[in-house]
Amino acid sequence: MDFEDVIRRRKMVRKYKQDRPISDKIITQLIKNAHRAPSAGHTQVQEFIIVKDPLIKKKLRIAAVDQEYVEDAPVLIIVCSNTSRSVGQYGIRGRDFYSIIDGAFASMLILLTAVNEGIGACFVGAFEDAKVSKILEIPKQVRPIGIVCLGYPDEEPERIERISLRQLVYYNKYGNTSGQP
Repeated sequence: MDFEDVIRRRKMVRKYKQDRPISDKIITQLIKNAHRAPSAGHTQVQEFIIVKDPLIKKKLRIAAVDQEYVEDAPVLIIVCSNTSRSVGQYGIRGRDFYSIIDGAFASMLILLTAVNEGIGACFVGAFEDAKVSKILEIPKQVRPIGIVCLGYPDEEPERIERISLRQLVYYNKYGNTSGQP
């Protein structure tokens, strides 16, 4: 698919066909692309937990403030950041900032790859970190960044209007709109 099409077609899909599993080949492609995400100082903090087990998904739903699509999605990829790789190089900023952004980069690549593969995806960032870590037995130095819900779409989400770029882009300093096309 053309990259511009992938960008335009990306939407948060929250309803999935239950009778159509995602192949391991596609899951592998999602992870391979996410593994190519940039990371501060090439620390490669991103780690991934693939969840298909219905009991674990049910527990994660509760930890994710009862968002039902967490349980309903055929596959979840929990994107984590192993902060031990960034804290040594960047200290607290590596642990509290860079590692989160690096996990977000990997998550976005999963979302874009999903579109390219015809898979519906939704990023879930609202969850209780400690509960997710306990459910998935994540060690202390590893932090869950997001839960990516995946499945073949069983809905066509409506397109939500975006704020005009004229209201979002400034030149040389905040608020300066001169120089805008």
